[in-house]
Amino acid sequence: MSPTGHLAIGFAAKKYTHDISLPILLIAAYTIDLLYFVFIALKMESYAFNPWSHSLGMAIIWSGLGALIFYLFKHNKKQALIIGLLVFSHWILDFIVWDNLPIFFDSTQRIGLGLYPRIGFSMSQIQLNLGSILATSLELLMLVVGLVLYFRNRRKV
Repeated sequence: MSPTGHLAIGFAAKKYTHDISLPILLIAAYTIDLLYFVFIALKMESYAFNPWSHSLGMAIIWSGLGALIFYLFKHNKKQALIIGLLVFSHWILDFIVWDNLPIFFDSTQRIGLGLYPRIGFSMSQIQLNLGSILATSLELLMLVVGLVLYFRNRRKV
């Protein structure tokens, strides 16, 4: 999923915690892709295989680590849990839209529901077609819903 869908989750999460700043929520929701860019730069991953950032096993580890780091700074278990869930939400969304997520470090074991490939959208061959229009529409809709939840809740505080 592109940043749009992941950031939508960060905006929507603000409804559940008023004590965590919006930038922290957005960073948590996008952490796995931030790690992906670091691992790409370090040549530890490639577009075709990204177990350090996007495998199920590492997503669980990154989520726990994010929650732990947040807890060490804020000493609030509920907020730390929210951060951990936000980090893991990234993997959940990618699981829904892609079909090539590694389970751990074995390149032959991949999982995912594959919504985007099924509708004809590909990150490696981006082109204007029905699949890219549907994928973009889905992500923009998610962003709108996330923003509506954010602004609706913001007025209540």
